[in-house]
Amino acid sequence: MKILTNAVGLALALTAVAGVSTVAAQGNIDGKKYDKGATVTLQGCVTAAEKKDTFILTKVKEWPQGASDQGKFGPRMYWIDKGSKDLKGHLGHTIQLTGKITDVEESEMELKAGENGAGLVVEIEGPGRDVVTSPANANVTAAQRASKDDIKITLLKLKIDELKMISGTCAITSTQR
Repeated sequence: MKILTNAVGLALALTAVAGVSTVAAQGNIDGKKYDKGATVTLQGCVTAAEKKDTFILTKVKEWPQGASDQGKFGPRMYWIDKGSKDLKGHLGHTIQLTGKITDVEESEMELKAGENGAGLVVEIEGPGRDVVTSPANANVTAAQRASKDDIKITLLKLKIDELKMISGTCAITSTQR
């Protein structure tokens, strides 16, 4: 995921849904719930990514709830351009974001060797600057890691209308909305 110079990339990987292997074959079964102009609310833990001033939102809950994590091109991932001071202050916190989807496009995650050849990292491609994180933070499965093929994703660009802190920690919190 990417951003301009003074902005931050925030990639949001949806938590795997039980039975993903069966719903993945069904493709985008959620229709217009996640089309351009739709309003969504996301809640998760702000986690630092590998590159400076980039973040991943993990343990994501999404409203409206989808029947699967699949979008038009592959698993749904959200791209948010937000100032680093807004998110850096929430590192390690559970936050809730509400906003409108401004664009839906095909993108991909690439599996690459980490710094100095140490392990694998996932590079999530977005507008401006990629977000690099661990396979676990990007919900990349063991089978996907083994194949090392690029993973097609549905990238949903989200314009945030509201951001609020739910908890000062990333412990699992009760669902708020």
